[in-house]
Amino acid sequence: MGSLKRPAAAAESSAKRAKTAPAGKSTLHAVKSPAEAKTLNDGVTLVGGAVMPAVGFGTYKLKKGEAAGPVEAALRAGYRLVDTAQVYENEADVGAALRASGVPRENVFIETKVWRSSHGLERTTKAFKQSLRRLGVDYIDLYVIHWPGAKTGWPLKKGTVCPPDWTPAMRNLGTWKAMEQMHDEGKVRALGVTNYSLRHLKELLKTCRIRPAVNQVEFHPRLVQSELLDFCRKEGIVLQAYASLGSGDAGQAEDFFKFPPVQAAAKAHKVTPAQVLLRWALEKGCHVIPKSTRPERMAENAGVFSFKLSSKEVKAIDELNAGTRYAWKGLDPDTIV
Repeated sequence: MGSLKRPAAAAESSAKRAKTAPAGKSTLHAVKSPAEAKTLNDGVTLVGGAVMPAVGFGTYKLKKGEAAGPVEAALRAGYRLVDTAQVYENEADVGAALRASGVPRENVFIETKVWRSSHGLERTTKAFKQSLRRLGVDYIDLYVIHWPGAKTGWPLKKGTVCPPDWTPAMRNLGTWKAMEQMHDEGKVRALGVTNYSLRHLKELLKTCRIRPAVNQVEFHPRLVQSELLDFCRKEGIVLQAYASLGSGDAGQAEDFFKFPPVQAAAKAHKVTPAQVLLRWALEKGCHVIPKSTRPERMAENAGVFSFKLSSKEVKAIDELNAGTRYAWKGLDPDTIV
């Protein structure tokens, strides 16, 4: 698949990039690929210059008012990327945890997302300002679109959407334009998307002035999105995997830890199945954001730098691919017009 031509207007000026730089000196360290990361401080340099840690801490399903403790524990354990979202309603907890941890702001990579009911220039701008205020920070390292379509389903009436004036063009000509403006103002260091298919990415690349730096998608042994991963690599877009250890969003019946190739690799390297699954994703070229409320599991998920899988072990896990989606109740984002 050929690489899309980069729009001439996509190159930001050095002055604009400088405006988004942290006030202090960051201890985050750049490596060439996620597989080369040696610590939780190591990551890949994104478009625009920000370093995004290869292994971060996810907060999906950590409830409002209950997320501060686990996030603070993760920061104290050495995690330097925290992934949150407008719809998670725990951004205030993330901000509180950051302040309580004592870790300097410039050493933590904060990623949050604009929810699908906030598509559009004005709504996205408003949602971003609210996220910034809840987090209690001056800038966000990575701001992403959570879903390529509008909000549908409960609690909305059947056949209705939110925003009510939604059109597919809105995500690129409204939402993305608002995000570019925030980047220009120095309030965001990098822009990205979540749950974007190849088609969605290609459409965005045709119209954007600032290119997406990250695409966060469901990626695990049952859903090895090789074509999407290859495209992102060619376009300089980092693929960040979620549901690496499994997802219960579709009533998942499978236990990823019990897959024979995962068990075999865990035994061979004297590590846990969870560590094998995360290491496999890193070897594939993905970033990961595992979540846990237990300190021992946080430590376990961070222990993926001391071993490497062989090409044979990676291939054996690859062969578990069945194209099965568990997140979003199994809905394929590519079905979103």
